[in-house]
Amino acid sequence: MSETEKPEAAPVAKRVVTDEELAALTWYGAPGDTGGPQVAFLDDGYVLMRHGADHDAPLLVFDPDEWKAFRLGARDGEFDEVEQQASASGPATG
Repeated sequence: MSETEKPEAAPVAKRVVTDEELAALTWYGAPGDTGGPQVAFLDDGYVLMRHGADHDAPLLVFDPDEWKAFRLGARDGEFDEVEQQASASGPATG
């Protein structure tokens, strides 16, 4: 390996959420929006996100650092360009 090459980091296993944990969660979403994204907070700092209209859809699992980065990025407008591109190109087809 040369001096400029970085070793690849080992994959980090995502936290497994048990059925018992899921059953005990309180989910939060935007007021009045039952079909949009919803989040739940675990005691160890992990955050789960789900589709409000499809509770069987896969969950997104954020560790505390990932959640902080997501929130800060959204606050700083990192997703604004994506939204503008989507509006300009119309709905996705496929």
